[in-house]
Amino acid sequence: MSALNIGITGLQTASKDLGTISNNIANSNTVGYKSLDSQFADLYTGASGGGVYVSQVKQSFSQGSISYTTNSMDMAISGEGFFVMKDPSGENVYTRAGYFETDKNGLIVNNMGHKLQGFPVDNNGNVVTGSLSDLQADTSDLPSKPTGNVTIKANLDTREENINPVSTPFDSSDPDTYSYTTSSIIFDKQGNSHTATAYYVKTDDNTWNVHYQVDNVDVDLNVPKTDGTEGTETAGFTTLNFGESGELKSGGDFSLLFNTDATGDQIIDIDLTALTQFGNDSSVSTNSQDGYGAGQYTNLSVADDGSVFAMYNNGETRLLGVIALATFPNNNGLQPNGGTSWVATSTSGEPMIDQPGSAGTGSLVAGALEASNVDMTRELVDMVVAQSAYQASAKVVQAGDEMNQILMQSM
Repeated sequence: MSALNIGITGLQTASKDLGTISNNIANSNTVGYKSLDSQFADLYTGASGGGVYVSQVKQSFSQGSISYTTNSMDMAISGEGFFVMKDPSGENVYTRAGYFETDKNGLIVNNMGHKLQGFPVDNNGNVVTGSLSDLQADTSDLPSKPTGNVTIKANLDTREENINPVSTPFDSSDPDTYSYTTSSIIFDKQGNSHTATAYYVKTDDNTWNVHYQVDNVDVDLNVPKTDGTEGTETAGFTTLNFGESGELKSGGDFSLLFNTDATGDQIIDIDLTALTQFGNDSSVSTNSQDGYGAGQYTNLSVADDGSVFAMYNNGETRLLGVIALATFPNNNGLQPNGGTSWVATSTSGEPMIDQPGSAGTGSLVAGALEASNVDMTRELVDMVVAQSAYQASAKVVQAGDEMNQILMQSM
């Protein structure tokens, strides 16, 4: 093969390499972009070399740096995996670019208008991993939930003076008739809040009576029967019995009987089984209940495990789904699709789809983006090398052309 033709292959190859390098440089600030690398192979014809060609342009799927943003819906993948997106034609495409927002219909979409796919939840809030669906914000109000359980963990100071309940009967308006109080906010069936207050009266060593009021009105309690038989009975208070080491022996489980004219009867289970009686000041470490008032939707929140929550102005959240990540047997077999996305091919293999952090998938970083993995210093060096190769090949072509002209003139 002539030197002229060999030089031309050098020009073509260097030009393609410069095109690859220029594409990398142009996308050095493109979120989720993966750099390209030209790979060369020699041409061989018969007994002599025939030049060079670009055998493959390979993408590097190495991790790009992760930086935090001011958009809570932005997401970056740390480790393996791709976001699963559905394009306008209904086909799945895959991307590492985590620009996300909600559209007018509440669907989570990226900057290309593709819909983010994830695992939905059933009516009980359980994640359904068998299928994918569009992830969508539910902007409807969150219905209220009446309180069913109250749990209090506290210490009652054993150094308190004993109060004789006969000579000094309990009176919530008289602090001298009780030793300590705790208060819990509870919710009725319509989501209205009420204050349930427990009054603790130390009646003897290791013995305390507990009285309850709701909105400053005495309420009855369902307490275990005192005759040793199974079941409960209605009483105005319950008795707590502590052991010599300060642990609660009995009396910590009972129910509060609560009703309003608008909502009727409501039974709330009270759990005081974690109470202690030590020689320290009386104090509360946990005071929790499981009810809440109705809430209005405010925005979406994404957790690092891919869980997408609707947030409400009453402080509650609702799980809407879990973001799906796809991994492939061969990332280099993916076909670029534009818009910083890829489509699966027979070379890449079928996608394996799971939740973030499972089955080899990476974890999510919410409120962050993955930068392009282009190494600008390397690209500039490669550009100089490619330019030198182009110039050298041009010299070969020039020399070959001059030789052909001399040959033609000598004939």
